Amino acid sequence: MRLSVREALHRIDGRLVAAAFGLSAFGLVLIYSLSWPEDTRFLKQLAFLAAGSVLLIAFQFLDAHFWRNASVALYLAAVAILAGLLLFGEETRGVRGWITAGSIGFQPAEFAKLAVILFLAATLERLRFDLARFSDAAAVLVVAGLPTLLVALQPDLGSAFILFAVSAGMVLYTGLDRKKLAVLALAGAIALGIAWFLVLAPYQKARISTFFSPQSDPLGAGYNVAQSMVAIGSGGWFGRGLGLGTQSQLDFLPEQETDFIFASTAEEFGFFGASLLMLLYVFLLGRLFRIMVSERSAYASFVALGVLLLFFSQAAINIAMNMGLFPVTGVTLPLVSYGGSSLVVSFASLGAALSARSQRSS
Repeated sequence: MRLSVREALHRIDGRLVAAAFGLSAFGLVLIYSLSWPEDTRFLKQLAFLAAGSVLLIAFQFLDAHFWRNASVALYLAAVAILAGLLLFGEETRGVRGWITAGSIGFQPAEFAKLAVILFLAATLERLRFDLARFSDAAAVLVVAGLPTLLVALQPDLGSAFILFAVSAGMVLYTGLDRKKLAVLALAGAIALGIAWFLVLAPYQKARISTFFSPQSDPLGAGYNVAQSMVAIGSGGWFGRGLGLGTQSQLDFLPEQETDFIFASTAEEFGFFGASLLMLLYVFLLGRLFRIMVSERSAYASFVALGVLLLFFSQAAINIAMNMGLFPVTGVTLPLVSYGGSSLVVSFASLGAALSARSQRSS
């Protein structure tokens, strides 16, 4: 299906896009505060935002038929790239998760999240919400499990958990009976056991152990969370002010523009700023939910659900991680944290959810 420019732009949900840009504006302000003028992260993030915006608009010229056909190739490409990273990729901070060309880096796990959503949506639509045979359930498990395993072997525990959560939510939406739920729960428990003994690196185990006993290693594995909680608490109701956060500006808070940007937000903008940030996420998720429930097309509903689960799980885990309610896993705050791979794929995911619709939601 080929659309005119007017038709393509008409398909864009203005309120959803406004919420997405509002979240990105939060990120840009924080990144400017934390980095300018010492480095170029702010300018790079602007370029990433421009690239993501172009993709979002360009995707509106496509339709569900295109995504169904392309999903197989995108999925196979994602699996091939992830496997290639394990065999030939260079380690960065102990993880084989990046493709670099000079000063430019790309994280294929982010691309894999969108590829899995599109292909799993096509698979579930073909099965017509009915996983009556165990062979169908096993096929879906392989589709979701293979890229999740490859990401976990990098090892990137955070992205692997996101892939698992998104895939599980999409499968549960089909309405499984108790027997299949029990089988999937058992498979998940076995996978967790294997991951603990054979996949997770020592520092990842230490982070999980520290989550249950945060004071056991305050200067080691527990340092990041301790500093994050200090930053959040010091912000008070209205924050210390832009550029005035002591924890973030003086580098007591590590990864303050990526993993712990929510703590930086709470420190500089306070409770009200952090609450506004979360309200923007709630509004964005609400628009995706509206698309999901109003669609006549099963494929579009599954894509919208997958993107909704992607944003919800990443935002919830990152915020909980910043507040000491979840182990530190390296999950960034979507649309807000610094990073080109995450920002561009986030906008691409929203573009795919909008373009897969059979109708324009009001």
